Amino acid sequence: MNAPATPVPQSAPHIDGARLSRAFVHAGIAHFAKLSLGAPSAVFDALAASHAGEDLATLLDTPRDDWHAACVALARVAPELRGPLGRLLADLQLQLHEWFALALCGENESSYLLNLALAELQSPGALRPGLHLVAAASDALFGAQLPPLALPNHRLVRAGVLDVVGDGPMPTRTLAVTPELWALLCGDTSAWRDTAPLPVSDAVLPQSFCEQLPSLATMLRTGATRHVVFRGARAAGLAAAARLAAAVGRPPLQMEAATWTRQPALAAACRYAGWLPALALELGPGERHVLPEHPALTVPLLLVTGRDGAIEAPALVEIDLPPLTTQERRDAWRSALASNDQTSDETSSERPGDTQLETRLREFAGHALLDGPTVHTLAERVRLDAQVRGETPGLAHLRRARAGFGSERLRQLAQPVTREVGPDELVLPDELLERFDALVARCRQRESLSDGLGASLADPAPGVRALFCGESGAGKTLAASRLATLLGAPLFRVDLSAVMNKYIGESEKNLGRLLDEAAALDVLLLIDEADALFGRRGEGKETGERYANMLTNFLLTRIEQHPGIVVLTSNNRGRIDSAFTRRFDAIIEFPPPGVAERLRIWQSHLGQRSPDAALCRQLASYCTLPGGHIRNAVLQAAALDPAAAGKQAGDATRPIAAEQLVAALIDEYRKIGRTPPPQLMHARGTS
Repeated sequence: MNAPATPVPQSAPHIDGARLSRAFVHAGIAHFAKLSLGAPSAVFDALAASHAGEDLATLLDTPRDDWHAACVALARVAPELRGPLGRLLADLQLQLHEWFALALCGENESSYLLNLALAELQSPGALRPGLHLVAAASDALFGAQLPPLALPNHRLVRAGVLDVVGDGPMPTRTLAVTPELWALLCGDTSAWRDTAPLPVSDAVLPQSFCEQLPSLATMLRTGATRHVVFRGARAAGLAAAARLAAAVGRPPLQMEAATWTRQPALAAACRYAGWLPALALELGPGERHVLPEHPALTVPLLLVTGRDGAIEAPALVEIDLPPLTTQERRDAWRSALASNDQTSDETSSERPGDTQLETRLREFAGHALLDGPTVHTLAERVRLDAQVRGETPGLAHLRRARAGFGSERLRQLAQPVTREVGPDELVLPDELLERFDALVARCRQRESLSDGLGASLADPAPGVRALFCGESGAGKTLAASRLATLLGAPLFRVDLSAVMNKYIGESEKNLGRLLDEAAALDVLLLIDEADALFGRRGEGKETGERYANMLTNFLLTRIEQHPGIVVLTSNNRGRIDSAFTRRFDAIIEFPPPGVAERLRIWQSHLGQRSPDAALCRQLASYCTLPGGHIRNAVLQAAALDPAAAGKQAGDATRPIAAEQLVAALIDEYRKIGRTPPPQLMHARGTS
């Protein structure tokens, strides 16, 4: 059945490939049963009559029960078949016996009568065509050889269309086709399980990439390249893949790379449904992914992955997606927040462009390094949140949208810190406050910091790395929360126990994935107890020491390349290797608060429930505990207040009893193993 063949006369009707295949198999199996069984059972008669009016003789206009005439007509019709099945027959240049084997496997997945017929033709319990049956039918029906030993290397199997199933001797194994693939070949082009159509978004993409689209599309259409890899944030990579697929003129189909590897039939499905597969892939440092080959079929692929790892495939082109420029981000926000049909029908004259969110767009775009798809999604969430609350979109809606967006992937390795810290909550000495404000300015200007500077600083990494040092409770985490509040960025505390893994290479993979996700969402990372990772390095004489040093060096390199903001904390700066000092853009040491700072901390925590201004001054003067312990004491005193249990709504401002406050403070001293000052014990005795 090689093409070209004798063409079908112009008057011949176009026959549907699915109907013809069904009739082909039913007639072939019935004829084979007569040849092999002599007196076939009623199952074969029922099989022949199951589709009245669509038997092979009627479809081909050949004499009934003339198998030879039907085969001649099939060979003539096959090259003219339309649709996916016709393209498959032509691509693989299938002969009649090979088409029959394929159709037999496919129809066996949809016809119960065919299941019963096959059960009579081969060993009991075998409901799929055995290789022995396929070989016997090929010989008896077509005079062609299709021996079991030849099937594992047959082009139908190498293309992923058919699969040899079983582990016994070859004649006892069976031949199968993925049901979804056969349905597709018969005309059903629904997306498969574990895949989804990838919508083409109008989100803003980097102009430098958009300029490459025409040439990339031409290379894919002409076969000059078969694989295009997009490196960068997942959302931006998928958006770029969808845009490229649209330029090629093929609908993109999204799936994980593991799905593509696990289901070889997807290659044939994509080829004959016209899909352009877009594979999402996560690789760790040093990992290598080799794409499976489908030598019998050529299928172009789009791959989306992070910065780490290597991908091996023939005719591969890699695209590093650059971040949006400041102006492109402004354009992305304006486009995403533009009036739509719904807002144009509103009676209010105010539009999203006139809101507080729009007026502060320039400032926000300057320090929130988000990609176009993320901006597009956040803008939709902002509008929805404002609509539900009946409010005009503003910065509060934006903060809520950013806090919840994309956190499900980060939560595997970090936990969100949702507290917003106001200007009066972070109490620092004036000198330290100036250094903190300088850090805030550095973070806000990180992208444009090198503008106008020398050539050596022409392309610095936009990330900011800060080290907060000080004893427990000194305010390091509170300062990180205040920094996140000022920047309008979500804050995530890294769980080192989740990141570190006993298996070599897994810790690096976790760290790489964490930083990639943080960069995509431009969240602020807080790494507590950084001395566990950045402590003084050993001489590397032992294997464990060498690996720890390698892990530290890897993390330092990744953090230096990270475009986001990372805050590391340590209770003791002396534990941090001095060689790491230059790697930090800011090092802020939080000393124990002085009397003035402690008084402000007491006032800030007690608020309207302060028992007595004089008592606060006394506690601030001789109780040297840092802010974290003061916080614990105030909360404990509030819980011990005798009036707390029956407190009414109007008692919310009732002062905390002085004796309860002093008792809670003494308990805090004992909890940390320190002796309370004598003045405090005296105050307890007199209260």
